[in-house]
Amino acid sequence: MVKTQGVVHFSLPVTDLERSATFYSELLGMRIVQKAPRMVFLKCGDDYFILAKVAAPVKYDSPEESPVHHAFKVAAEDFEPAVAFLKQNGVKIFHMEDRRDGVFWGRQAYFLDPDGNKLEIHDPQGMGV
Repeated sequence: MVKTQGVVHFSLPVTDLERSATFYSELLGMRIVQKAPRMVFLKCGDDYFILAKVAAPVKYDSPEESPVHHAFKVAAEDFEPAVAFLKQNGVKIFHMEDRRDGVFWGRQAYFLDPDGNKLEIHDPQGMGV
């Protein structure tokens, strides 16, 4: 077996690198580390991810119903202001919950990025892991 030790980065498919870099840096507060012709490298806390240029967005049958998503941690005191900020900037929050069972407990808000990638902000306070 391969003994993995963690995640180095993950990639999200996007059709417009500049539009997505603006969304992730200005709305979600992530830091742009480097730009390349086909990728934008971002840092979120201690973690990294890549916006990868594709010709067409990845299509999910129903992005709001699909379990496929990417979750980003926020501090408990920042959760409600973050939801309000996203709404004020035209981002539709289509589902919110305060989960007290399963692996990842806490408040969660779900929304889509400009390409339809399903995202979550998560307040892990009291998380059950």
